Amino acid sequence: MSVRIRGGIPRLVVHEKYHGYVKWTLRGLAVLGIASSVIMFPEWYWALGFAIVLFLMQLSLGKAVVQYSTIFVQPQPDFVYDPAEWRAMAFAFPDPPAPDLLNVVGCAFGSVEYARKFFRLLAAWNNEAPEDRDDNIRLTFVIENDSEYSVYLFPSPDRAIVRQSMEDVRRDLKLEKYGKEQQQLVLHTIFCKRFPYSASCHLAQFVAQQPPDRPYWLKPFLWERDGTIKALFDEPSILKWRFKCARRDDLGKHDVEYHDGKWAARRGRKRGT
Repeated sequence: MSVRIRGGIPRLVVHEKYHGYVKWTLRGLAVLGIASSVIMFPEWYWALGFAIVLFLMQLSLGKAVVQYSTIFVQPQPDFVYDPAEWRAMAFAFPDPPAPDLLNVVGCAFGSVEYARKFFRLLAAWNNEAPEDRDDNIRLTFVIENDSEYSVYLFPSPDRAIVRQSMEDVRRDLKLEKYGKEQQQLVLHTIFCKRFPYSASCHLAQFVAQQPPDRPYWLKPFLWERDGTIKALFDEPSILKWRFKCARRDDLGKHDVEYHDGKWAARRGRKRGT
């Protein structure tokens, strides 16, 4: 429940399950207005003020915006997420640089099977396509401080299939929900992991070297028992065109990562550990 100002008039925004309460409140205000007519106020301006308050309340409730919810569930993991399996972030750069060779970014996991399941989920977020031009897979690096950064992976809430599904539901319920406003809710999983950061780390190198007009490969990696990291070339890679890198303090309310960080802060713990 919230209040929306439209045309200078405050309008209550309520879910359809509470619409009945709004109707009964309006009826109660009408009865209160009738009853007030027999009340003798000490001063005329008291009566006028009371009448204006009742009028404004009835006006706001009478023009209440009634919403109904449409929920879209993004592909969910078919495995149990274990942060310990996500050991590191891996970056690979062509040496020497060449125009036909691309940078590579990926998560390094403790087992091939876990890496396969994780990247199978990422592929589902991209509709199983080998290339992600629409940023269906959101990859974000958030610099927490001078010694740590967080990696976020989640499906875009603006995927074409999400928008189309919402529009299909709105059209199908056009008559049944006549006069009501669609409230669009998207349910998705957010993966986040925190890693060491420095001005000379591979993330800083990737951000500095990755041209904004060129793609890069998103590829799974394996963390070997001896601490070495190798690319899993037998597993499918995804050609991505976008990523985001920002300091935590520079994130705004329009950023998913901002709200996730606030959620973690309210619970008194670091996100992604």
